[in-house]
Amino acid sequence: MPFIAFLGCDGSGKSAVICGVTERVKSAGVTVIHGHWRPTLKSAGGGGGAAADDPHGQKPRGSFSSILKLGWLWLSWWVGWLRFLRGSSASGVVLFDRYHADLLVDPVRYRYGGPMWLARLVCRLMPQPAIVFFLDAAPEVLLSRKQEVGKEALEESRRRYLALAKSHPRFRVIDASRPLESVLDEVYMAIQREAGSGERGDAKREKVGRF
Repeated sequence: MPFIAFLGCDGSGKSAVICGVTERVKSAGVTVIHGHWRPTLKSAGGGGGAAADDPHGQKPRGSFSSILKLGWLWLSWWVGWLRFLRGSSASGVVLFDRYHADLLVDPVRYRYGGPMWLARLVCRLMPQPAIVFFLDAAPEVLLSRKQEVGKEALEESRRRYLALAKSHPRFRVIDASRPLESVLDEVYMAIQREAGSGERGDAKREKVGRF
């Protein structure tokens, strides 16, 4: 079973989609583990950056403290992966609302003031989801749902998300302007395909291991 992350601008409906996917996966008898942004050192779940009602309201940290926080993020992900997430993704489904790559799109949200090349390098060295769903919608649609971030910031974030999605084959761009049920159908089918391919891969590896 896969480790899956959801990304999207404010107002894209991540919480509603994750809730709907959780219900469908659980109805199939599969265990679901949730997380947000990063795992903690004590559990798979975690805390994010700035408060949701003012995600860009705080000043970035300086370069040195940003690099220290980046190291802490790396440590949190590897400890969380080895202690909790790897086993949970093997026996069930792990769903994360945002994950470490979100820092590359929106460093202001996480008060990151260090070099972006270092952030990109460190993100590549952390555990990666099997699928990343980017819930995409036009700024006008997003603003009709939430007004915590301005139109210009939404346009820039959307541009960066789409650029990130084009550079990674694990990304799936989902049209989140559609009705929720249509979005859930597409996401759930993609998860089923990933779970099926993972099981076939495991069976193949077991067969190879017997020779």
